[in-house]
Order: sequence, then C-alpha cells, then structure tokens
Amino acid sequence: MKKIHKIIAIVLLVAGASSLSAQQQNLYSNYLLNTYAYNSGVIGSQDYMQANLFYRNQWVGFEGSPKTYMLSLYGPVKKLKNASVGGMINSDQTGLMTSNTGYLTFAYSVKLNKKLKLALGLSGGLKQYRIKLYDARTYDQGDEYLTGTILTANTFDANAGLYLHGEKFFLGLSSMNMLNNRVNWQADKGRLTPHYYAMVGYKIKVKSDYEITPSVLLKYNAPAPVQLEYSLRVTYKNWIWLGASYRNNDAVAAMVGVKIMKKLNIAYANDFTVSKLRNYNSGSHEISISYNFIKKKSITAADEEEFKIIDNSVKQNLKNKKPVLGEEKKDDSQGAPPKKEEKKAPEVKKEESKSEESTPKTEENKPE
Repeated sequence: MKKIHKIIAIVLLVAGASSLSAQQQNLYSNYLLNTYAYNSGVIGSQDYMQANLFYRNQWVGFEGSPKTYMLSLYGPVKKLKNASVGGMINSDQTGLMTSNTGYLTFAYSVKLNKKLKLALGLSGGLKQYRIKLYDARTYDQGDEYLTGTILTANTFDANAGLYLHGEKFFLGLSSMNMLNNRVNWQADKGRLTPHYYAMVGYKIKVKSDYEITPSVLLKYNAPAPVQLEYSLRVTYKNWIWLGASYRNNDAVAAMVGVKIMKKLNIAYANDFTVSKLRNYNSGSHEISISYNFIKKKSITAADEEEFKIIDNSVKQNLKNKKPVLGEEKKDDSQGAPPKKEEKKAPEVKKEESKSEESTPKTEENKPE
C-alpha cells in the first residue's frame, strides 16, 4: 500500500511542477531578445557571434515559483559558408523539481533574394530532471522513502526551426521536444510533450529617429490550449526602447531596454498577472544581457543597404555634373579656335588701318 502512495506522490509532484509553468519549456517575456530559446534557426540570421544571459523570477511571493537561468552563445562559422553553430544551457527550478538542459545547434542559411534569407536549425541535447523528495511536506513523518531521497531522470531531446528574415521582416516556425521521448523515473514514467511555436514581426520606420516593431508569438502543446502573446516595441535612435506585451489569459508585461556602443544590450521586463493567480503573487521579473561580438570591419545588412544608397546618389550627382568623355573633347575643339581668332582679328585690322594711313588718299592719286 505504501508503494502505491509513493507512486502517487511522485506523479503529483511532477504534474504540479509542470502545471506551475503551464508548459515544459521555459517562458520569456523578452522573446525578441531570446528567440534562440524558441527557434533553433535563429542562430543563422546574423553575421557575428552573440552571447546571452537571462534570468527570470516568475510569480514572486508564490512558494515554489519557477526560477529560470539561461546562457547561450551562437554565431557564424568562418570556414563553413552560410553555416552557424550555437550552444545553450538552461536551469529551471520549480517547487521540488529542478530541470537542467544543454543543447548544441547547427544552422544553415540560404539567400532567397536581395531582401530575404531562410535559415534552418537543428538542436540536440540532454535533459536532466531532479526531484528532492526530502523537501516534501508530508503527514507521514516516518516514511523512510521521503528521507534523503533525490529522484533523477535523464532523456535525449531534439529541436528544429525555420527562420525567414529580412531587414524589416521575420517569420519563425519551430518545434521543441520533437522526439516525444520518455522520462523514466524509479517508480513512474513520464513523456516530453512536443511544443510548437510560430512568431512573426515587422519593423516600421517612423521618420528617422523612431522604429516600431509589432510582433506575435503563438505557442501550442497538447492538451493545453493555444496561447498567443502580442508584443509592441518602440525604439529611439536604435539605442533605447520601450515595450509592452500581453500573454493571453496570463499576464501583461512592461519592458525597457538600452543598447550601448552597438554591442551591449540590457533589458528588463516586469509581468503583472491577470489570471486568478494574481491574488497569490506580486508579478514576475526578468533581466536579460546580450553582447554582440561585432568587429570594426563587420558590416550589417542595414549598413550595406545604406552604403548602396549613398553610392548611387554620388554616382547620380557625378553623372549630372560631369559631361561624357566624347563631349569634353568636342567642347575643347570648339572652344580653342575662337580664342585664337579673337587674338588675330585685331592684328589684321591694325595692319589694314596702317596701310591705309601710309598711303593717304589725295586728289593726285585719284585715277583720271
């Protein structure tokens, strides 16, 4: 009989930990700064290395609330054209359960036209779950099974993602936990549930100083219903931005971020719960730090487009002002003779006038 109770306890612990985070995957309000956590293809979207550090404290004041830590690094491979590699480590603590995951990712990008590129990414890694049963509060204090016991389970995982992007537009489709692998405990068995994501966004330039980026993130994992997250971000002079988001039936978030020297990005998000859990917590806090390893010679797509515009305008100005080579020669041949004739003309007139003066007309010289 005790064994049955132990199995039920494990199942309840696992189910309770999963229900707290609603999904088996981590949650981020600033998903535009951490798209790698949702889509493996994102690492093939830029031409420089990027390091990211995230911390999220969800549902502050709620005992056993989720705390998430994430570290990632990704970028292109110089020796392999159009290829990128990356790595990500996650640690999520929810109640009595701690899950640690590590992934390695490979992505390959294809240029579709002058404005759009498509990247395909594949990730593989390991998941480890640990349940500290000795921290469980039980009525049966004499149960030796719950004294000094830590349950562990490991499983292999894989993710995949497509990421279509341009200078102003991006669209991502991805799947996490796509292998649907089993998680084997000592007394019970679980299973990783496939998660599906779709994100889309567009950058709108307002005058020369402001840029508005609306975006939508769709999440689905059975049997949970589809969840939508709407986000809007306003950037000023590409260095400071304010944002807001709404997560369907969950929370509203306010966000702020700053970019320093085009390399360092620091952002903060504060979630306000709108579900029934709002009576038991004081919101969520999220901090993200990103560093771009951009070299001085590195030129982004935006810079390249700007150089093209400047180059075309310079060429157009030169074409309008500077005549063609054939016309230059023609102008020189037409312009030189008149100058010589102007100099000679007065000399001829002077000679004629002198000859007339030397032989004055008198009546004697007139012909009879």
